[in-house]
Amino acid sequence: MTVLYGSSVLDGTLTTASGMATTTGGVETSKQTVLTGSNVYGEIWSQGNAGLATVTAIPATPTGRGWIFYPGAGTFANAVWGAIITFAHIASTTSDVTIRFFKYTGSYASIGTINVATNTAAKTTWTFTNTTMPTVTTAASDGIYIDLWYHDSNANAGGDNPTIYISNSATQGVANDLQVTTSAFTPSSATKLFICDGYGGVSS
Repeated sequence: MTVLYGSSVLDGTLTTASGMATTTGGVETSKQTVLTGSNVYGEIWSQGNAGLATVTAIPATPTGRGWIFYPGAGTFANAVWGAIITFAHIASTTSDVTIRFFKYTGSYASIGTINVATNTAAKTTWTFTNTTMPTVTTAASDGIYIDLWYHDSNANAGGDNPTIYISNSATQGVANDLQVTTSAFTPSSATKLFICDGYGGVSS
C-alpha cells in the first residue's frame, strides 16, 4: 500500500492542484473554502477559496483544484483504498464529504469514490470506510488525483465554509490530515534486452 498526505503546496505540473507527500513530519495548516449560494454541494479546494458558488450536484469532471500524486509507472492492485480527513465546518449537523479518486493523464478517468458523514461542526478527524477499487495501471507521467466535495442535505451548503487541515510541506505530511491509503502498488519492471553471442554466452 501507499500512504499519501495532502499538502498546501501547489503542484508543478497540474498547477491548480496541490501535491501530496509519502512521509510525515510536516506542520499542520488549514484552508477554508467559503461557500456561497443556496445549493447543497460545494468543493473543498486544496488552496481554499474566499467565495465559491455551491452547485446542485458533484460534476463528473474534476476542476483540478484538489490534490495530485505521481506514483510512476506501475499498477495499483484491485483491493481496498481508504482515507482519513481532519475537517471542520460551520453549523450543519446534516453534512457529509465525498472523496473521489482519478487517474490523471491530462484528462481524468474515475477510479472510485467513498463518502463519510461529517455531522460534527468542530474540528474532527473522520475515517472513510475502506472500499475496494479496481486495478489501476499508470504510465511514468500519470498522476493519482483526489478531490473532496462537501454536501449539506438539510438545506444548502452556502455559509457552511468547510475547512480542511493539511500539511504546509510538499514533502512531509501530517498523519490523519487528508491521509489516503491506496492498495498495493507494483512498479513496472524495466525491460531488459538479452543478447546471445552464438557461443552460449548471454548479456543484457
